[in-house]
Amino acid sequence: MPLQAGAASAASGMWYFAYGSNLNSKAVVEWSRHFGHKPPPMKPGRPAVLDNYRLSFPIFSEYWGGGIGDIVYDPGKYVMGAVFDLSDTDLAILDLKVQRKLDTGGKEIGVYRRIEVDVAPLGKGKPVKAITYQGVSVERYHIPPTQHYMDLVIQGAYSFGLSMMWISYLQSFSTQQGRKPRPPGTGDADPRL
Repeated sequence: MPLQAGAASAASGMWYFAYGSNLNSKAVVEWSRHFGHKPPPMKPGRPAVLDNYRLSFPIFSEYWGGGIGDIVYDPGKYVMGAVFDLSDTDLAILDLKVQRKLDTGGKEIGVYRRIEVDVAPLGKGKPVKAITYQGVSVERYHIPPTQHYMDLVIQGAYSFGLSMMWISYLQSFSTQQGRKPRPPGTGDADPRL
C-alpha cells in the first residue's frame, strides 16, 4: 500500500489513523458483529507516527468497562499507530463504534470527533493527511483501562510491528481488572420492569 506525499485521501477513500482499540482488527470485527455491522477492512494497515500528540485514557466506556484511548495535543510527544485506506462507509461504521455524533447544525456532540492530522509512515514514505478520532469534551484525568482493553491495544501494536519502546510505554499505563466488553444497557443495574 503505497502512501504518497500530500495525498489527502487514498485510492478507495481516506487515510485513517488508528491508535487505540481500533488498532486491533479483531476488536473491530468483534464490536461490528456484536452490533450487526459489516466490519471495516482493518488490514492491510501500515505503521505510522502522529507527532505532537500524546496518548491518554480520559474517557469512560460502558462497553469496555474502563478508560479508553484518546489523543491530546502535546508538542514534542508522539503517538504510534497504523494508517488504513478506508471508504466513507468504513469510516461510518467506525463513527458508530466510537460514538461520533453530530447535531442538526453539524456540531460534534458525541464521545469522539473526527480530526485531520498529518501522520508519517514508519520506514519509507512522506507524511500524509489522515482522519483520526479525538474526545469531544473530556476531563483530562486518567481513567484506568481494563487489562483486557490494554491487551487488545498491545496486541494491535505488535501486529503492526510498532517499536518495543512504544509497546513498553503502553504496558506502563495503570490498568484495572475488568470484564470483557458488553453493550450499554447490560450489566449490574437492576432490570427495568
